[in-house]
Amino acid sequence: MNSTLLIEASAGTGKTFTMASLYLRLLLQAGENCFFKPLEVEQILVVTFTEAATQELRERIRHRIHLAKKQLTQYAENKNKQVFYGTENEILADLVDSLELPVAIQRLKIAEQNMDLAAIYTIHGFCRRMLVQYAFNSGIHFNLQLVKDETELLTRFSNELWREHFYNLSFSLTNFIHRNLKSPTDVLQKIRKFVTSENLNVELNEPHLLQLEFNRFLSQYIEKNINEIKQLKTAWIESENEIQRLIEKAKTQKLIKGASYKANHLPGRYEKIRQWAQDETDFSIPEPLSKYFSQSAVDSYLTKNEPVNHAVFKQADSAVERAQSTELYVKVILYHYIQWMRDKLDRYKASHQEKSFDDLLRLLKEAVVSPEHGNELVKLIRYQYPFAMIDEFQDTDAQQYQIFSKIYIESAQAETGFIMIGDPKQAIYQFRGADIFTYLKAAQQAKYHFTLGKNYRSEGNLIHAVNQLFNFSSAQPFLYENIEFSSVEPGKAQGRFILNEQQEAPLGVYLGEEPSDEQLAETCANCISQWLQLALRERAGIQTAEKFLPLEPKDIAVLVRNAKEAELIKNALQARQISSVYLSDKSNVFDCNEAKELLLILQACLNPFSERNIVNAIATAIFCLTGADIQHIKQHETDWEKWIDRFVGYQRSWRQQGVLAMLHQLFLAEQIPQKLINMPNGERRVTDLFHLAELLQEATTLNESDAALLRWFERQIRGENTQDENIIRLESEQQLVKIVTIHKSKGLEYNLVWLPFISAKAKVNPQHISTYYNAQAQAVQWDMDACHNDEVIKERLAEEMRLLYVALTRAKYHLAMALPDNFTKNWNALLYALTRGEIGTQAKLTDEYQTKPLLDDFAQRISPANIHYYQTDEIQGGGYQQKDNHAQYVAQEFHGKIERDWTISSFTSLTQMHEWNSQKGRHEAFSPIVTTESAVNFSLILDEAKDIDLTFLPKINEDKNNFSDIVTGYRQGYSPFDFPHGINVGTALHRFFEKNEFNQPIIDEYVKNLCQTIQLSEEWKQPLIQWIEAILTTPLFNGEPLNLAQLDKKDCIKEMQFYLKLEGRFKLHSFNRLLQKYHTIKREPYLFDEIQGMLRGFIDLVFRHESKYYVLDYKSNFLGKDMAFYARSQLTDVMKNHHYDLQYLLYTLAIHRYLKQRVTDYDYDSHFGGVIYCFLRGMNGRNPDYGIYSAKPARELIEGLDNLF
Repeated sequence: MNSTLLIEASAGTGKTFTMASLYLRLLLQAGENCFFKPLEVEQILVVTFTEAATQELRERIRHRIHLAKKQLTQYAENKNKQVFYGTENEILADLVDSLELPVAIQRLKIAEQNMDLAAIYTIHGFCRRMLVQYAFNSGIHFNLQLVKDETELLTRFSNELWREHFYNLSFSLTNFIHRNLKSPTDVLQKIRKFVTSENLNVELNEPHLLQLEFNRFLSQYIEKNINEIKQLKTAWIESENEIQRLIEKAKTQKLIKGASYKANHLPGRYEKIRQWAQDETDFSIPEPLSKYFSQSAVDSYLTKNEPVNHAVFKQADSAVERAQSTELYVKVILYHYIQWMRDKLDRYKASHQEKSFDDLLRLLKEAVVSPEHGNELVKLIRYQYPFAMIDEFQDTDAQQYQIFSKIYIESAQAETGFIMIGDPKQAIYQFRGADIFTYLKAAQQAKYHFTLGKNYRSEGNLIHAVNQLFNFSSAQPFLYENIEFSSVEPGKAQGRFILNEQQEAPLGVYLGEEPSDEQLAETCANCISQWLQLALRERAGIQTAEKFLPLEPKDIAVLVRNAKEAELIKNALQARQISSVYLSDKSNVFDCNEAKELLLILQACLNPFSERNIVNAIATAIFCLTGADIQHIKQHETDWEKWIDRFVGYQRSWRQQGVLAMLHQLFLAEQIPQKLINMPNGERRVTDLFHLAELLQEATTLNESDAALLRWFERQIRGENTQDENIIRLESEQQLVKIVTIHKSKGLEYNLVWLPFISAKAKVNPQHISTYYNAQAQAVQWDMDACHNDEVIKERLAEEMRLLYVALTRAKYHLAMALPDNFTKNWNALLYALTRGEIGTQAKLTDEYQTKPLLDDFAQRISPANIHYYQTDEIQGGGYQQKDNHAQYVAQEFHGKIERDWTISSFTSLTQMHEWNSQKGRHEAFSPIVTTESAVNFSLILDEAKDIDLTFLPKINEDKNNFSDIVTGYRQGYSPFDFPHGINVGTALHRFFEKNEFNQPIIDEYVKNLCQTIQLSEEWKQPLIQWIEAILTTPLFNGEPLNLAQLDKKDCIKEMQFYLKLEGRFKLHSFNRLLQKYHTIKREPYLFDEIQGMLRGFIDLVFRHESKYYVLDYKSNFLGKDMAFYARSQLTDVMKNHHYDLQYLLYTLAIHRYLKQRVTDYDYDSHFGGVIYCFLRGMNGRNPDYGIYSAKPARELIEGLDNLF
């Protein structure tokens, strides 16, 4: 295990079980070829690809650890290995003799206690953690904001680019763009995957097309061609009669084939061409023109060597050739669009903290391969995680592989281990960027290969059937020779599917004559209905070794490819009173009808005295009133007034208790759930209503009024947001047939599986951006010339085969599928398998195949008893009446006690507390200032007060003229001392320095925004730039020229957030004693109340210079109207009276702990440089004697605080 391993785990072979077993071995350092030392849960990195898989893996491992601890404890008492047999930890029976039991049990106890710290992450979670944890090495902002969905941002950019590049084009070009690209939304849909992917390798025989400036390309190629086609149209209109005579003459003289120019066909052809000539011009060429009236076409119909020529024919030849380039020109435009989008996105993200999932991968990959800090970062990650297991490795893309390869393969050492676990036969996520060829490349680099050979999921005959279907040597089962199929054996005895008291064959095939999708859905629903009706009489179910379990709806899964197929199945089941749930539903809850109707109800609640609003509300399907009911209400004044009163009450409730409480009250009073639940899709509708109510409540914090909340709701309904929180929630899964996409079903298992659409033809239509893997270049390339269509199609067909494998391996007991009597001349994955690869890899086939003979041949290989045929017209399904098994639940009462003195404190709250306690005896009216926590903390509240008390400062005797050489160049009234002061000003300045890169030119737009934020006139813009330049160029140390303008982005962390844990109750006397002994600023003891919990703070800037780390804080305090107030000699008292020394001690402690964990051989004296407080108004751009306060707390003080907190 001290090397690189590949474990290939076919479907159902116990991949998760194996990973948990390996995890146990690593904790215990047990077994043959074990890791060189025992590991803790924090040291074993486990990466998978979904949050659900992460949670499942964490719980499975936690369970195995708990069970192992219990079993080893029992074994230590009685030395009987029977305690392990028949359990998940049977492996311990072989390992226990090599274990030192007390030590092993202790390790497992610690591991169980620390499982919440276990390094089990999604790939994106791992990347984010590494980027933030090693921010200096990765060069990433410490407080990056993860954006789960960039749709809104990308849509905005696409709309902007459409306007910027296409609005000013000529009419003919605009028409061309509209016809071929349609809209910015359509373009984004085509290119989105490539905007955020790492590389876009283009294969094009004419690369100069991509190098041309865009407008030049449009004019030279597209507009020029359009003009030539216009000329052809004009020429045709002028010469049509002449051409007709020429053709008739040629026919008479038998110069051309008369059969190709029949008299009854020619008028229609001329009419089509004439109509085209009169229409708006684009790249289209009518078929009659290209097929009969181009020079090459006419030449092909000649019967003699005598030519039949016309200038228009030659023009048509040229136009046809140019029209064939339309597809290529559209691709060139898309290429430019991708580059524009990337550029916009890069510029946006350079000035914003938002990062997407794709950014996390890209940034960590760039960090680990960086020549400057990459090797150091790799060592740190490898030191933190000496062992890594990567689950679902077949779904890895090139960037992910580069990250792990750099950390664990290229830099492999005896002290590290790396396991890749996956199955290339289940690589089905190409649409997400997964790359099967990356897996195959990684497999070659593994030192050892292992295969899991037993299937513990499916019934034995079903396993045998899948083995026989894919195990053939006449062709490659999965189209590529490196993806082999290895048969698996049954791992354990499974139950059987019983139908009418007989064991049902594991495969059920329902044959019909060319069924439509609707008919296939009907067949599936009829079959399920029959099963469930038999189950009510206990004639259908699962027979296990222990008992017979009647079949229930929840035992059945229907696998589909998309939402359209799911809707067909759902409707067919609903027609038979069978409830189902679509587990792959990604619909937006704001798209449902309930959202639109709820908006009408809310409008009535907001304005209950509008007759129109109330009528609109009660007319919704939510209220379940008929037209007659509403007419009666309107005609009877008493009833109408009652409805007004009800909505007035809802309005009052909304204002007093919030929208969620009001809606719950409305639902209860109007009995909405009870009315809807018995209607079609009732549970779905009720779920959506409550989901919408919760989203509205959450949105109240973003909207200042109820009216604003409704405007927000309207925007969501219009589709302006696609966040995950808005995806519709599932109805209760209990007793429901599950409908799930094949993609979503991977890794899952179901008792019975139905595949109604498995015979559908493979969709391999060429796309504008078709990519394929270039084996020679070892890269995915865009086949812009369409010269590699065969490779493109082969890759898509290969994924179809992998999808088939996934679909066929989900069932435990029975697999049902619907097939046509004859497969059409279209490629299909199941047909490929049944013919053992005979049909090849062409999308269009030369022959049709009869299904029954193929199945009979397959039945001979698996035994005819294992497959049962049905004719679809024989399957009839009636209504199904589900048993009512709803249990009655009663909520328990809580009688415990909750401790309420644990809190999150801060520098702000500590200083407030001190001031309050200090003033208590002298100023009873004093009350603490209440503030909100933010990066711009307490200093902005106290320090920016307009009437700040400066009496603590000594009298300044120096003549102001002494400072005239320091503060120069500012217009009168526009110096830093004249700059406004206040809380908002301080906040704005902090935000400016957070956003602006120090070593880059000052961005004019940011300065403009700063002026607008604090409502400054245009005259302030230039003085403000001058001041900012002075701030950036002021030396930070005496005798050294370093200034902010010299700091590179990768050496800075801005607005670094930290938490300091308070162990038990804060020991104030120990804290004051430390300050008295080691702190250079002497003061009266601090007076804090007893607190426990966490201390939180934000550091304006942490930067690295010559291997030392510094804390820097900006202060925009107004201390006085000349430079004397900002002299270094005056700032010590400012620091003391504002408690800034307490602030920087907390900052220093936070950085001390941060560096201890992340810097190899960390030493406080060697690696920590000190703290710098920049009083911005005093920074002059020349020397650090004004506006700069610096200090370095004593090592003993910081280490003492480290022990105290």
